[in-house]
Amino acid sequence: MSHDNQSGNELFLVTGATGQSGSQAVALLRERGKRVRALARGQDERAQRLRDLGAEVVEVDMFNYTQIREATEGVYAAYFNFPPAPGYVEAAAKFADAAASSGVHAVVEMSQRGIRSEMTGVGLQHWLVERLFDRTPMVTTHLRATIFMHWLENFWIRAAADEGLLRLPVGDASFAPINTLDAARVAVAVLQDPDAHDRQRYDLFGAEELDWHQIASKAQDTLGFPVRYESVEIAEMVAALTTAGIPDWLVQHHANVARDIRDGVFSGFNDLVETIGGSAPATIEQSIDANRAFYDTDGPLALTDARLERA
Repeated sequence: MSHDNQSGNELFLVTGATGQSGSQAVALLRERGKRVRALARGQDERAQRLRDLGAEVVEVDMFNYTQIREATEGVYAAYFNFPPAPGYVEAAAKFADAAASSGVHAVVEMSQRGIRSEMTGVGLQHWLVERLFDRTPMVTTHLRATIFMHWLENFWIRAAADEGLLRLPVGDASFAPINTLDAARVAVAVLQDPDAHDRQRYDLFGAEELDWHQIASKAQDTLGFPVRYESVEIAEMVAALTTAGIPDWLVQHHANVARDIRDGVFSGFNDLVETIGGSAPATIEQSIDANRAFYDTDGPLALTDARLERA
């Protein structure tokens, strides 16, 4: 199957379309007048919002090869944005084969900064999926994002009505957290001109490199009440989240990432978000201000005194 990437009528596919980055990619493509097929796991209100944007919403089980093959028919370029959960490699393998068999020209894959073959868990899955897509005939691009801003929301503790706490096992290391919208902007830019980015691996960073004390200070300035950062040990986090019933694979993923942050793997900075995506990345202040409601209560991974079994 051939595609004319100069026709202006290409069909773009987005997986994980009801998630943060996926839904933002759908919205950006529709703003540009592009035809979009959005893959969703169900027909809920999030899927309806995509349909209201003018996207074609298709309910697909990402482990069902037949459904994936049907969903990729007629697609010019796809954004593979699948949550790195158990079964990630299987879903990617089925998608890669189905997309290539359907004649999809290009795929942009959301990966992770610092991945390498000696990793375990989610990091190794990302590594394998990158290698998998690179071995297809499709034009492929990998977006290796650093830590997303939602780490702030996930680990946030509303210690009191007038106090916030960021408690994480990452020491004093610094990195440039990135907003999911900025990552989506890069993905959409590459989708529209994929050949220029074939077999590239782009490390994506946010607006500035900061340590968590500096991030807490910016959160304080934005929210208008005291916010402090407290470092804990990785073993403490693992025990607390395990006891709280967080899935083992997710606990291990955060432990591995925390070690990499401490070791400086996520540090660094470049201007690729603006150069490729066309807009300067959001600052800490802008991201917090846009999501103030998240900071009214504890985040889902909050390492509270109760979870840490502190008196």
